[in-house]
Amino acid sequence: MKRADAFALVRKHGGTPREGLTKQTGVLIVGLLGWPLLDDGKPSNSLTQAHAHGVPIASERQFLEWVGRGVPEEQAKTYTREQLASLSKLPPEIIDRLAMFGLIEARDGLYGFRDLAAARQVAALLAAGTSLSAITRSLNDIRKWLPDAGLANLRLFPESADRILVEQLKGRTDKTGQFVLDVGTAPDNADAVFDQAQAAEADDDTATAERLYRRVMKIDPGDAAAAFNLGNLLRAQGRGSEAEAAYRAAVNADSAFAAAWYNLADILDDRGRTPDAVDCLKRALAADPGYVDAIFNMGLFLQRLDRPAEAAPWWRRYLDLDGSSPWAARAKRALKYCEMQLAGS
Repeated sequence: MKRADAFALVRKHGGTPREGLTKQTGVLIVGLLGWPLLDDGKPSNSLTQAHAHGVPIASERQFLEWVGRGVPEEQAKTYTREQLASLSKLPPEIIDRLAMFGLIEARDGLYGFRDLAAARQVAALLAAGTSLSAITRSLNDIRKWLPDAGLANLRLFPESADRILVEQLKGRTDKTGQFVLDVGTAPDNADAVFDQAQAAEADDDTATAERLYRRVMKIDPGDAAAAFNLGNLLRAQGRGSEAEAAYRAAVNADSAFAAAWYNLADILDDRGRTPDAVDCLKRALAADPGYVDAIFNMGLFLQRLDRPAEAAPWWRRYLDLDGSSPWAARAKRALKYCEMQLAGS
């Protein structure tokens, strides 16, 4: 999120945003892609002052939750414990320990792509000879100068069995935040290229982001997240055919990627292929039965296809999950319309 957009949200919710920090500051928000580091890798003045003044420090994810917004990556919880273990090549007991340490986080027993990225980092570090205790100890030290630091928002590299380095945009730092090495991105490092693509997208450099997402897909065809992000990028530019192809690449890489099936359904409906969109929503809901937006669209698409008997149960299911929002009011009207059609038939 850009700072101007964040400031607008703060004002909308009655707060007073400012760039500087004082003793009266209520909370310091740290952006997901903008860790507050100086050129020498040490914490910024704002972060240091926040600690000194006792000002609470929160992550962008927490801020978005406070203002009623979800983070897309956190919405796509699609992997079971066993699937996460298989994809990351970690034993299930290690997955359990990562969850216990708070390095990954399940929702209703399912994990998302950030959790998979975190688990893969652990697997790489363990394979390089770094112990799990060294990883957790280092993260504990890192959290002293980076709030909410975790494997999902850091790139970690082994230096020795008991020492890891942190990748920042300008190089690698040790666990205290001090830069120790100036490196470029390895051409075959899919995770690093993916991080660059996200950073470019955050800076509205869509051409670079597109190029980098496509590069990740070539390096690692099984990376569903890169294809999904590319689809979102292309869709925002009105490039429907290319977006459809990207979403199909995402679900081919991960057939249980509910958010990709949902977005693919949206694209197909926009292109007048509503029956195909319904089939995609079925796949999304098979992967995530509680996917509220998919349930709403299922009722909507079936109603458009003049199938009220099939649409009505989906509207009822939606209202069981969301009975008070503006969308619920629309669902109630749609359900009433379906019931009237059925009563008159």
